[in-house]
Amino acid sequence: MNWQAVQITTQPEAIEAVSDILLRVGAEGVQIEDTAEVQVIAYFADDEQFPKVLAAIRADLDELAHFGIQAAPATMTVNGIAQSDWENNWKQYYHAQRITRHLTVVPSWEPFEPQQADEKPIVMDPKLAFGTGTHETTQLMMQALETVVRGGESMIDVGTGSGVLAVAARQLGVGPILATDIDDMAVAVAKENLALNPVAADIPVVASDLLADVTVAPVDLIVANILADVIARLIPQTIPLLKPNGYFLVSGIYDAIAPEIEQQLVSHGYHVVQKAQMGEWHSYIAKREETE
Repeated sequence: MNWQAVQITTQPEAIEAVSDILLRVGAEGVQIEDTAEVQVIAYFADDEQFPKVLAAIRADLDELAHFGIQAAPATMTVNGIAQSDWENNWKQYYHAQRITRHLTVVPSWEPFEPQQADEKPIVMDPKLAFGTGTHETTQLMMQALETVVRGGESMIDVGTGSGVLAVAARQLGVGPILATDIDDMAVAVAKENLALNPVAADIPVVASDLLADVTVAPVDLIVANILADVIARLIPQTIPLLKPNGYFLVSGIYDAIAPEIEQQLVSHGYHVVQKAQMGEWHSYIAKREETE
């Protein structure tokens, strides 16, 4: 079988939205190249359905502006490649990367040799989903987890994607974890990646629109590295599911929307403990203050 590489040129703040479009029309994964211009690349089977896939991608890209997402220039190019080249492309692009003091993302095909005794692997198959630990927002979230985790906490990972943050949290000592995603394919992807990490293999993954379908006792931590346009909708949903003095860790927030998200956190009773930034991306550690 031959494969077609679909490449979208876009803005940093639109990476996750464009990635979601490509995954929804059948891509098994996306590749991000953030150089002079941001390129989001995905691979599709070169069959009779491919023209329809391209039409759907183009239509969805054109709709992003209606949701306040600036994806320009949103140009799309297509190049045919053989399946063997497609598989090798992933393996050439992704290598083990130390993200924090304790956490290293390791592609599933590479052996892991820790450099220090407390270095922990997060084994991922980058073909499967966005969220391999290399994007700034994922790195910010791992750093935030290292800041607040003391061991034994309970946690919900909202919009888990590849499952990378759930694995990171478990490696840092978090106890019970529930991972969610709105997309059934993402749920399956996360389960596959969790199975690659024995320490995280018992983490359940469920389909839910943010926290709408989650019915668990309040937890110590809620983490979300998701599209900025849904974070405002998520914030009030976290309140009944977070213990007093619990932490909400959130990223996926670009420069233009950061002040609005911070205001939303404060208005819902959160105290912003820490703000961090990497490039144009922001993250927040917010604490739910206990009230009288």
